Amino acid sequence: MVPTLLFFTLLVQVCTVITRTCNGATLSKLSAIFIFGDSLLDTGNNNFIPTVMRANHLPYGQNFPGHVPTGRFSNGKLISDFMASSLGIKDTVPPFLDPRLSSNDIKTGVCFASSGAGFDYTTNAQFGIIPISRQPQYFRRYVEKLKGIVGVEEASRIINASLVLATGGGNDYIANYYASPTKRFQYTLTQYQDFLQQRIEDFVKALYNLGCRNMMIAGLPPLGDYVAVPYNQKLVARLQQLQESLPGSKLVHADIYTPWMDMIKNPWKYGKTSVLGRNLIIKMITFGVLNSESGFTVTNGGCCGLGFPSLVCSVLTPLCPDPSKFMFWDSVHPSESAYRYMSKYLEEHVIPQFSQA
Repeated sequence: MVPTLLFFTLLVQVCTVITRTCNGATLSKLSAIFIFGDSLLDTGNNNFIPTVMRANHLPYGQNFPGHVPTGRFSNGKLISDFMASSLGIKDTVPPFLDPRLSSNDIKTGVCFASSGAGFDYTTNAQFGIIPISRQPQYFRRYVEKLKGIVGVEEASRIINASLVLATGGGNDYIANYYASPTKRFQYTLTQYQDFLQQRIEDFVKALYNLGCRNMMIAGLPPLGDYVAVPYNQKLVARLQQLQESLPGSKLVHADIYTPWMDMIKNPWKYGKTSVLGRNLIIKMITFGVLNSESGFTVTNGGCCGLGFPSLVCSVLTPLCPDPSKFMFWDSVHPSESAYRYMSKYLEEHVIPQFSQA
């Protein structure tokens, strides 16, 4: 039996962690959240355009509320949803192209991301997806809708006080640069990095000109250190330079590389209870409050396909019994559990930068 004093000490620590997290979300002053990018953030826009790159069928979404496939390339929620929830804005972020959007959906933010998209407009262009460079055009349409609902002045306030979260770059390398001999003939690796950095700058400026001021721009996940590390370093420098040239802006690198790599190298840390912290978990396991079945057991293969390559899941694809034990849902996209931990990392290490001078 766990000693009474120790049990209550552990309980107080648990409550402290939970309270601190809730307070952080409650104190948010952000009015809305806007999502741009690719399948890491797309909450279903591809459902409404003529493309085969869709996840609107089972087993996608099997762990989403209601157990329905929504177009998210995972078994449940994405970083888009977890970030919106942790900031106290909304539980999930709907896709802008959904014709069922309510006025409240519009006022609190929507998603413009398109699965398969890249900053290079030629990336996956044959599939009819929405390149990230075109997504600000959809945002312009959104602004007009918002003005029609709340008026010009209030629309401006909402957009100025909103948060932009964008991902991109991964498809540009995987499905374009390394998949196209023509692209590699046209650009060296360094030149292509610089080309994408310029596309990011154009993207940020387009949103700034439409009123956005607070932006989190994600770098690359692990694609090989010789690709991702210098790319992310250049992105940090580019965003700093841009911020100096755009009055009133706050441009922050959303580092997804670090938590992604840490989950691969230290999978034991990422169980259902790891939010409590390593030392506390060890204490609670030692005294029998928790069992030791925490952490990812598979980090090199997806739940959908039982660890074997399965780029796109179908109802015929074999599934693992517990997706929370897998870092990846399919061969490319993280599981809901992995997205939850990446979002928590951004909440703890990136969001606080917006309050810094």
